[in-house]
Amino acid sequence: MNAKSTVRAYWDKRSQTYDTTVYKSQVEAKQFWKTVLHGAIRTDKNLNILDVGTGTGFLALIFAEMGHNVTGIDISKHMLEKSRNNASKLGLTLNLMHGDAENLPFEDETFDIVINRYLLWTMPNPGCAVDEWRRVVKSGGKILLIDGNWYDSTVIMRFRRLFGSIIAFITEKKNPFTFMGYYARIKDQLPFFNGSTPGDIANLFAGAGLKNVSVNNLEKLREFENKNTSLSYKVSNTPSLFMALGEK
Repeated sequence: MNAKSTVRAYWDKRSQTYDTTVYKSQVEAKQFWKTVLHGAIRTDKNLNILDVGTGTGFLALIFAEMGHNVTGIDISKHMLEKSRNNASKLGLTLNLMHGDAENLPFEDETFDIVINRYLLWTMPNPGCAVDEWRRVVKSGGKILLIDGNWYDSTVIMRFRRLFGSIIAFITEKKNPFTFMGYYARIKDQLPFFNGSTPGDIANLFAGAGLKNVSVNNLEKLREFENKNTSLSYKVSNTPSLFMALGEK
């Protein structure tokens, strides 16, 4: 099984529990993210937005609630099904497609904004992905990438991740071995498996020909996630979160 097939299989399985373990309060999380996203796009105009790696549609649904036309694409059909169900519950319309973030099925210059959140670590060819995102965004449009430096190799953080896995198994019924059961065999094929830095993304964006590249360290987001995510997440993770923005 190649890297992309493994990633697809993992997220198909992970879709069964993903929505129940991210935030304690989805209402508070959505309101917080609306503030973050509105500050990034800096317009009240109705935009055509592509959410790459949409998963269960978290960002896509927020943009739809803000009045934008949103397309979400994901490699996992099961995650897309969760997204459809979530949209239906909220009475929102999303254009959802099954596809590859590194090979998008869209014409050139289709979207005003291309966004993704916590996606880059799953990708075998992140440079190709950014090139594709630039291709499908309109001239003057923006690419927003939200990511973090996920993996701290210190002894204390290794212990915390082990302890966090035990908590997740007890409180969330989440098997701590499932993740590495899938990813151990392919992690060396994923350049950003351990996370990325603002410098990494600035280089990717520059290599794709994007201009006016900027980075927001999202300190308030980190504080919010530390307060509003599950105990197992808080014990296991202290990511340095950031949003990179580049213009075409």
